[in-house]
Amino acid sequence: MLIDKETYKNKIKDIISDSGKFEKLNIEEDKQLNFLINSEKKLKDILKKFFKIGCLDKDKYDLISPTGSKPGILYGLAKVHKPVVGNCPSFRPILSAIGTSTYNLAKFLVPILKPLTINEFTVKDSFSFANEVTTFDKKCIMASLDIESLFTNFPLNETIENCINDLFQSNSKVSNFDQFQLKELLSFAANESFFIFDKEYFRQKDGVAMGSPLGPTLANAFLCHYEKQWLSSCPENFRPKVYRRYVDDIFVTFDSIDQLKMFVDYMNSRHSSMKFTFEIEKQDTFSFLDIKICRENDKITTSVYRKPTFSGVFTNFDSFIPDIYKNGLVNTLLFRSFSICSSYEKFHNEIVYLKEVLKRNGYPVTFIDNCIKLFLDRLFIYKKTKDTVDKKQLLIVLPYLGKQSLLIRKRLQSCIKNNLPYCSLRIVFQSKTRLSTLFRFKDVIPKDICSHIVYKFVCSCCNATYYGESERHFHIRASEHLGITPLTGKRVANPKKSAINDHMLYKNHDASYDDFSILTRENNKFKLRIKESLLIKRDKPDLNRNIYSFPLELFD
Repeated sequence: MLIDKETYKNKIKDIISDSGKFEKLNIEEDKQLNFLINSEKKLKDILKKFFKIGCLDKDKYDLISPTGSKPGILYGLAKVHKPVVGNCPSFRPILSAIGTSTYNLAKFLVPILKPLTINEFTVKDSFSFANEVTTFDKKCIMASLDIESLFTNFPLNETIENCINDLFQSNSKVSNFDQFQLKELLSFAANESFFIFDKEYFRQKDGVAMGSPLGPTLANAFLCHYEKQWLSSCPENFRPKVYRRYVDDIFVTFDSIDQLKMFVDYMNSRHSSMKFTFEIEKQDTFSFLDIKICRENDKITTSVYRKPTFSGVFTNFDSFIPDIYKNGLVNTLLFRSFSICSSYEKFHNEIVYLKEVLKRNGYPVTFIDNCIKLFLDRLFIYKKTKDTVDKKQLLIVLPYLGKQSLLIRKRLQSCIKNNLPYCSLRIVFQSKTRLSTLFRFKDVIPKDICSHIVYKFVCSCCNATYYGESERHFHIRASEHLGITPLTGKRVANPKKSAINDHMLYKNHDASYDDFSILTRENNKFKLRIKESLLIKRDKPDLNRNIYSFPLELFD
């Protein structure tokens, strides 16, 4: 389905126009850098305070402390499985939070909060649930409860308060933090979540957007905190026989439909922010997660469930990727089928179905059969294992260039094996050309606030060139070279020494921001410097004097 861009924008704006959940920030275009710098400073001040009193060590401080942060980018993901209204699907708001000032702090907090996201009612994954569901009472009615927009609807500040109280119920300190210190960090990470959509800034006041590292953690913690209370106080005459939850999907069983309806009414009365809907089994068949649950021959069986919107489209066999990824696709589908299907007959039916789907995606029958044979051999042919010392794992990510890449992988792995036998090298290939590079639907970060970049300077008077790298914002680094302050544009009395500044003084040339451009980006600090060194080696810019961030001994 083709969606008009303006219609798409209006749909997302309808979501973020909810003043109870979102707040529009009136930030002028030339004030964006000030806003980001102030956001970084607020967090750095908090981290410095905790570093000085010993709550954070140097490594953790450096990991969490933001540099060159950017605003989050909000976009909409179409709910293709939901009914279409007015020739346009509804959208789920997704936040691309990587690189924001609070992103690393949020990732740091997730493991600390993890114990609060698990209880006796939570489901680890569909594989474990497929094994468990076959043991349930086959006479009970199966149903599911769904929570309407859990991520954006759960009360954020209330959840933070609950998390802190639960964590410190029997502990005076958690990960070197006391109750007030951890609450300060968690509140900052959750409440200082701002993003850009259609060139306008917004802050989420309540709930969290999907894509935020804290999103699933806080949503799960909210439900884990309350569902124990709700179920223990639920009247026995309509309490579910079985209650299992995976994030916002809940599986329940009852003796009758009337009990189910009373339970849904009861759950809807528990919290003003939560609204529950339900679905019930039809003709002894029910689906939960990706599992099809059936009542057959007086027992419960399971097989793989696919939504009606399933297109059957997988990575085509002729795609420009290594064969190991095509093998991986087939093995993943086989493992999923084997783990979910409750009998060999159902597993066999799944294999027959998968073969037809894969053939439509260009996979040769011999390739599919070979993958199936190897998969079954690993399952059923016993191989005696030898106890060995675990090798140190090394990982390298390289662009995929076809046979040349496979040859490089072979040579690198041989080199590691011969010279570092205690190490194991894993090489991952990736393609830079993705669907998102051809069809852009996310906001583009303005040039001035781009960070983690390799930039180029070309003198407008003599065409002298300089390449450099910076983890900080483009505008700040360019201002240093020009000898002016980034926020006011005024001349600095004692500018930092640089090749560009020296060139301007020696040649008496003028320069401006227009003389700078961005060549490439890279979030990884080490890779960023490698990219800069490679570009300097290739183009030999006049003002660098062949000085690299790293010596490129490979090319000597």
